[in-house]
Order: sequence, then C-alpha cells, then structure tokens
Amino acid sequence: MHYRALGKTGLQVSEISMGCNRLGEASMADGQWIALVRRAVELGVNLFDTAESYGWGRSEEILGQALAGRSDVFFASKVSRSRETGERSFTQGLVIASAEGSLRRLKRDRLDLLQLHSPSMDNLRRDDWVEGMRKLQEQGKVRWVGVSINDAESGRWLIENGLVDALQVDYSMLAPGVGREVFPLAERHGVGILVRMPMARGILTGKFTPGQEVGAEHRASLNRERVPEQVRQAEAFRALVEGKEITLGQLALRYAITPAGVSAAIPGARTLEQLEQNVAASNGIGLGAAELVQIADIQRQLGL
Repeated sequence: MHYRALGKTGLQVSEISMGCNRLGEASMADGQWIALVRRAVELGVNLFDTAESYGWGRSEEILGQALAGRSDVFFASKVSRSRETGERSFTQGLVIASAEGSLRRLKRDRLDLLQLHSPSMDNLRRDDWVEGMRKLQEQGKVRWVGVSINDAESGRWLIENGLVDALQVDYSMLAPGVGREVFPLAERHGVGILVRMPMARGILTGKFTPGQEVGAEHRASLNRERVPEQVRQAEAFRALVEGKEITLGQLALRYAITPAGVSAAIPGARTLEQLEQNVAASNGIGLGAAELVQIADIQRQLGL
C-alpha cells in the first residue's frame, strides 16, 4: 500500500482507502463485516469513510467494534440529512449532535475528519454549520473539517473561503467533470481530496454487460434510468485491460488516484476478494500518460 498526504492536515492516508456505505447490512453477519474491516487494515488501509446515515449508525457501529482502541487508523464520518424528515439542514446544533452520536458508535474520543453530507449551495451559505465545526474542534472532538460535494461551484466556494481541510468528490472515468474543475484549485490551496464512487457504483468493475438487468441488490441500481447508458459507456473502456494483468476496476481506481492533489480513493467492498482487488490497485502513481490519452479519447467519443 502507498500513502499520501491528506492536504495540509499532516495525515498520511492509504491511497486506496475504504468506503463503508454498505458496512453492517443484513446480507452478512456482523462477524463477517468485522473480519472484512480488520483484513483491510492488515492490507494497509488506514482510512475508513462512513456516515451517520449509513444504515443509520450500523456502519459506524461495525467500525467501532472492529477497530476500537486502535490509534493507527483514521475515521472520516459525515453529518447527514434528518432521518425523520429527509431534510438537509446543517445547523450548528445538528452538526454537534451528529458528531457526538458518531463518536459514541465509533468508540472514539475524536473524529479525524467530519464532513457535511451532500449539502446544497444554499445549505452552505445559509446554515451555521461552520460554528458547529469550530466548537467541536475547540472541544477536541474533531480534528479536520470536510464536505462531500456534488458540484464544482460548492467546491470552489468552500476552498476560496478557507472553510475546509478536505473535499469528497464523485470522480471516475464516467464522471470526470467536477474533478477536472476542482482538483487543481484544491491542490493549490492544500485541500485534501477523497474520491468517492471511483468505480461508478460498480459499473466500472466490468461485471455488468449491455442489456443485462441490474438488480436492486447492486449499488449500481441507485443510478436508476442512467444504468443502461453507463453500462454501455463502461464497455468502451474494457479493451484497455484486455491481455493485461489488471482488471477494469483496478484501471478505474488508478484513474481516480492519478490527478495531483488526490489523497485517496474510497471504494467500497463487500467481500474479501473485492477488498484485495481494490488494494492491489495501489501503485503510488496511478496511470501513465499513454493510458490517460487513451482514456481521454474514449471519454471524448462518449461525450464525457
């Protein structure tokens, strides 16, 4: 495993870290999830990204059970929407209450990174979340502040106003747009970048073929009506790994960690095989210039 700086935080994080959206799902026993997390640490993963809304606490609980007392791993969690109403409103009170709940479930005294979970630009400008984050930092309950963004405008505004230490960005061979706009600015300002959905919710693993029905058990189904088109687009990249000792998913992960300023990609994993394949993508550099040219050509042909 190779490690990178998370912006100017001083943290060195595994360039292939672990997204924990599905951790704790009923499809597996708790013991299996715990074993998966511990195996990730054995393989060099030291950053786990979760949120209070992932299973409404289940993901954090599994992490707490698996890694309680360990000082060699980092936890990034998120303040999510209201569970009761679904409303996204990031008030000072909500930020503080959410962080304290996460700390209890994670069995921690301090969160390494606390992020807002997909706020709108209106949320960022209107809500008093900054005051909540500052209080938590003053109390020693949060080290660093981040936001999981959905658009480049939010990223630019947060960086230019000096409000974040890290950003989480949806970036992949199928969704390069926001990253192209935000990464250079983040690098100049020393803001760390976590890449979420680097394999486009599994579509870039190559496990789906055009015309195949994608069942609700797959994360890709969350892309709804876009799934058929994205599966067709992903097929265009398959030729790049034919005859090579690399999977399409590993190519996607290396693409995600190639831009300067990216600290880590945070793919999820539900099996040991998936985890080990993800970790094997770590090479310290990402992709070479020739591979990037090939990918860019395909993206242009696809209109991405």
